[in-house]
Amino acid sequence: MLGLFSVTALTSALLIFWVEPLFAKLVLPLGGGSPAVWNTCLMYFQAMLLLGYLYAHLGSKYFSARRQAWIHVALLAIAVLALPIGIPRGWTSPESGNVIGWLVVLLTIGVGAPFFLLAATAPMLQRWLSGTDHPAARNPYMLYAASNAGSLIGLLAFPIILEPNLRLSSQTKLWSAGYVVALLLIAGCAALLKHRSALIDSNSVDMEQVAPTMRDRIRWIALAFAPSSLLLGVTTYLSTDVAAMPLLWVIPLALYLITFIIVFARSKRSTNIPIAVAHAVLVTTLLLILFWDPNFNFRWEYALHLLVFTTTALVLHGELAASRPSNKYLTEFYLLLAFGGALGGAFNALIAPLIFKSILEYQLVVVAACFLRPTVRFLRGASHAEQFPIALIPLIILAASSWLKLGEHHVLGISTAVFISIVAGAVALMLSGNPMRFGVSIAGIAFITFIVQRQQENVLHRDRSFYGAYKVLRDGPANFLIHGTTIHGAQYRDSARHLTPVTYYHPKGPAGQLFTALQGRIPQRRIGVVGLGAGSLLCYSQPGDDWTYFEIDPLVPGISKNPYYFTFLRDCAVRPTIVIGDARLTLAKQADRKFGLLIIDAFSSDAIPVHLLTRQAFSLYERVLDDHGILFVHISNRHLNLQPVVASLANDAGLIALIGEHEATPREEGLELDYSCDWVAIARSPEDFGPLAKDPRWHALLDNGRRTWTDDYSNVWSVIKW
Repeated sequence: MLGLFSVTALTSALLIFWVEPLFAKLVLPLGGGSPAVWNTCLMYFQAMLLLGYLYAHLGSKYFSARRQAWIHVALLAIAVLALPIGIPRGWTSPESGNVIGWLVVLLTIGVGAPFFLLAATAPMLQRWLSGTDHPAARNPYMLYAASNAGSLIGLLAFPIILEPNLRLSSQTKLWSAGYVVALLLIAGCAALLKHRSALIDSNSVDMEQVAPTMRDRIRWIALAFAPSSLLLGVTTYLSTDVAAMPLLWVIPLALYLITFIIVFARSKRSTNIPIAVAHAVLVTTLLLILFWDPNFNFRWEYALHLLVFTTTALVLHGELAASRPSNKYLTEFYLLLAFGGALGGAFNALIAPLIFKSILEYQLVVVAACFLRPTVRFLRGASHAEQFPIALIPLIILAASSWLKLGEHHVLGISTAVFISIVAGAVALMLSGNPMRFGVSIAGIAFITFIVQRQQENVLHRDRSFYGAYKVLRDGPANFLIHGTTIHGAQYRDSARHLTPVTYYHPKGPAGQLFTALQGRIPQRRIGVVGLGAGSLLCYSQPGDDWTYFEIDPLVPGISKNPYYFTFLRDCAVRPTIVIGDARLTLAKQADRKFGLLIIDAFSSDAIPVHLLTRQAFSLYERVLDDHGILFVHISNRHLNLQPVVASLANDAGLIALIGEHEATPREEGLELDYSCDWVAIARSPEDFGPLAKDPRWHALLDNGRRTWTDDYSNVWSVIKW
């Protein structure tokens, strides 16, 4: 019986966490491929999980376990009519500005009913088991570990096994078959209840069945909120620099689920002291490193952030497991847990972008989690009244250190400042046995770190949208536009060089070489550019040109048009047209053969839009290009090797591709802002390239036989630079 219940919990959870990335990727091209698609899908699934837990709780309150089981089986059977999951026939792209509402309706029609019912299965199975005569009925929470194991399998299987080998259409059919298997397993569990229901002695008193207090309920919500918020925060740190793809947000989500498996598999309800100590050490280390060098090596940064996230989740989820109520209140416990998780997701995805100009919510929740730690008796210290004065000691010490750091001319020097900051961290760790003292100490360190970071940066402007955080930074002779951690353009401030394109668009690089080679060869000089940035490419325009920029984020034009930051759009030879919206949707509305040159500048590093690198996307590019037009693709990327992807797409379309690989020296980068970069020029015939075809700096980009990406298939795993 326990085996059947465990396999059923595992199978249901596997299907839930498989369909999340699967359906999100299905709608990605249709919804424009923007981050709004991923975030809205995630929020939708969190909301449906919450509704599923509410349905399980209400059913447990008003029906017996046996009746609830057969009602659930009947509803699961009715939901079979919604299979196979997928986008309904005839469904079209959304109107501009209405992506979220359109997507919620699509998700509800395409996968809503099966997902909702599967989401309710885990708490229901635990409630059913608790009402049987099986020995495990006293601790049905062990099924939650099986459920999270299934979730973990589903998450890892998608990017590693399923996505690289199966088309999305094949996966939807396989998932639908899996749903039928889950239905049969749940029906089997329901059938067992008839023979294994326990006889409850109404005169017996379960001393453990104490009703949770309001304080317990609020604490459960808070303990679920913080790890859920951190899940999105640490995912942002990963996905900002690589790609908006399932692979990267699967990693922290898998760690999140593993923590649930560990803490709920334990029958012992007590604090894991070694994990609590590790959490205190890692959080303090992270904040001190951010205090001294916010841009330290990204590989170590990723590891440290993931360790902080994992230990935080282990500590807080451990507190949830330790405080779990008796079986009578099981479904209410899971409902409040889901509510806290949904609040954490909504805070990061909806509220934080409105109130913060940078990704500040991540560090705030790291600090807040310290107040939720358990009390650990490390030291016998001060009384309750003395907690706050003692906890402020690290803040005072670090403030002195920051004064020394910012004033490097001070006689004590930087080495003394480093020593003092380490002392501040050591004092905070000594106070980590008490959550209030440690929380105040860490909050003080985080506050000083925030102040020091802001004073060290010469930031002219900060802003944030649904698509990320931006800042305009003044560094030396130039202003830089930075999105996340990636430079999206720069401009010299002096009058002699202010119209010289720099960074990836330098005249010495492939962009300058292309425009020189195509001088007078672009029909009617109609040029389209996907990705505005600071507007650097406009420096190559000539009077009479017709330039159109396609930019997904409405914040970017406001920054690039502000003459206090950048003047390309004002001072270059032409005034371009700027079209707001995802390029797949906005280019589809352009006339056939409109452009002589189409530049795709959307893959430089930040969260690459995979839907712009598919067979369907290249077919769209061909349609809007003139018969002798050129497609110019910027593929510079720190983490992904996009050469084989573009080579395969060009070969699949019967086109010729040349690649220009530009290596700038450190001196050229520092003095001339000439950055190393890779660009690919694609045309229908060699003659269309003009002199570029014989330029020794360019060579043919050959297809190595890699499978062509489509809207139905892509494999980002295979192009990661490990």
